[in-house]
Amino acid sequence: MNSRTSVVAVITLTIPAALYLFQALFQPDTMEAGTPGSPVNEIPGLQFNLSQISKNPPTLLVTVRNGHPSSTYTFLKWDSPLDPQATNLGVFKLLHVPSGNEVATDLIRIRRKMPPSRDDLQEIAPGTQHSMEIVLDKPWMPKTKPTEYKIWVEGEFHGVWEKAAGSVKDEELEAYTDTNYDGSRFRSEATTIIVE
Repeated sequence: MNSRTSVVAVITLTIPAALYLFQALFQPDTMEAGTPGSPVNEIPGLQFNLSQISKNPPTLLVTVRNGHPSSTYTFLKWDSPLDPQATNLGVFKLLHVPSGNEVATDLIRIRRKMPPSRDDLQEIAPGTQHSMEIVLDKPWMPKTKPTEYKIWVEGEFHGVWEKAAGSVKDEELEAYTDTNYDGSRFRSEATTIIVE
């Protein structure tokens, strides 16, 4: 009876511990719905930062910075925060602060001209940055004003070369999915914006 109780106690303690360990080791790095997560930068040194520069219309300054000490990166703007269509592609994530609800964005499907053009490339040398203004004036933006949001960017890079844009050959552009960092994830820190 005593040894049976010991076995049951060991099993009772072991199963929850094993489940916890399994979850910790094998749970994918995904964000909880509606919750800004910690930054993700799968390309060494590259990171996106957001800052508000206008409340009406709500306008962001999106900056990509290369903090790598020696590597120059060139990437396709497609599906990144520097894509001219980024606000229609789900790259920007918004959380309505008063309600705690994530704002649903209307996504559009874009047919890209292949192969990518050189105008679709963004080069970032070590220690430099590139910024772009984004106006959040799309129909999916809630009409409630004044209000407050948490906003961040999240997605995957396409076609990333560890060299200057001028060194990317035409055949490399055609085979952009073969690059080492294609599919690398990014996620910025969330910043608070006020809409008036």
